[in-house]
Amino acid sequence: MSQQFLVRHLRLGDSAVTQSTLTATSEQALRLQLEAQKQTVLSVQRLRPQTSLFHGLRTLGLGSQKPTPSFALFCRELRTLIQAGMTIVEAADTLSARERMEGVRASLAATLLEKLQQGMSLSAAMSDLPGAPAVLIAAVRAGERTSNLAEALDDYLRFDTLVSQLRKKVVSAAIYPALVTLIGLSISIFLLLVVMPNFASMYENLRGDSAGSLALTIEMSRFLGQHRLGVFMFLGALAVGLALWISSGLAKRHATALAFAIPWMRARIEDFQLAMMYQALSLLLKGGYPMTSAMQVAGQSALSPQLKTQLVRAYSTIEQGGLVSQALAKERLCDEVGRRLMAAAERNGNFHIATQVVSRLHGERFELFVERVTRIVEPILLLAVALVVGGIVVMMYLPVFDMATQLR
Repeated sequence: MSQQFLVRHLRLGDSAVTQSTLTATSEQALRLQLEAQKQTVLSVQRLRPQTSLFHGLRTLGLGSQKPTPSFALFCRELRTLIQAGMTIVEAADTLSARERMEGVRASLAATLLEKLQQGMSLSAAMSDLPGAPAVLIAAVRAGERTSNLAEALDDYLRFDTLVSQLRKKVVSAAIYPALVTLIGLSISIFLLLVVMPNFASMYENLRGDSAGSLALTIEMSRFLGQHRLGVFMFLGALAVGLALWISSGLAKRHATALAFAIPWMRARIEDFQLAMMYQALSLLLKGGYPMTSAMQVAGQSALSPQLKTQLVRAYSTIEQGGLVSQALAKERLCDEVGRRLMAAAERNGNFHIATQVVSRLHGERFELFVERVTRIVEPILLLAVALVVGGIVVMMYLPVFDMATQLR
């Protein structure tokens, strides 16, 4: 099936970057097609149709108004231009010129170009940018030391890909349960607000007053039917409040606090954070950073306060001459497998390989956890939705059964 892609490409020998919307069966096929036309592909992004719900949220101010700069996309394009033979200033100028042609103001490339033209290095220019990842700055600084910036950017992109893949696992696992819950709530609200009041009116006209659970069912139906507008307004306000709660970041913080309150959930979240930390250590150690400096930069990743405290204590132990493997194991930043890998790295000096393996182990453990939780939660949610909807249907048909019994 054909898909649309937003492609930024450059013809060798030309200084202008072209942005086009092209159709192809897959990203790989599109890249091969452009390479056959002697075009250098800077980036490929699959286009998705903008839904009316997302557009409505942006209109209400619940979506992001100002897009945050994509450092990963910029690094990918910058690496491609450097590998094509451009200098850093030429590459930044090329990207800035393309963005000016698109009408983009105060872009990331233009800001960096201005700083580069003032004589600043790329790492120093990036360090002045708000929101620039500390790992990216350190990787660029290492690439400047070794005169191999393209490889440093490539290492950072691998780090960003790992983090993105782990986060996408969580998002993908949450989509199906969210859809099941939404459909179940929609059916329940429709039955309660539309179908059930009509059944209650019909029964009252035929049978008059009732008692027991049947009377409770009819009374609830009557209340919903009389205050239908108010109920719809309440549901609308609840939906807006929920959207604000999610867009403000409070939902994420509350969910994280709840997850950390459960020991086995906290352990799995720490696997995700340790996978990021060890991948950052691998990137920095490969770039020539000593272990202590690499730990300082890795500590600026999205770690919990507890893990940051443990990392600071391990850093202090190593700085005082302690072994890396013992310091990390003492602070419970690695298990027995990780400790032995670190001990082996102390003998052969391949710390960047050992930390990469430990990162992969933690990442696989987190992915397995997400997969298992998904398999458990999905049938539980389906059962809960079936029970709720089934219970409403039974309550709705109780008057019918009562009328049938009286007629006999």
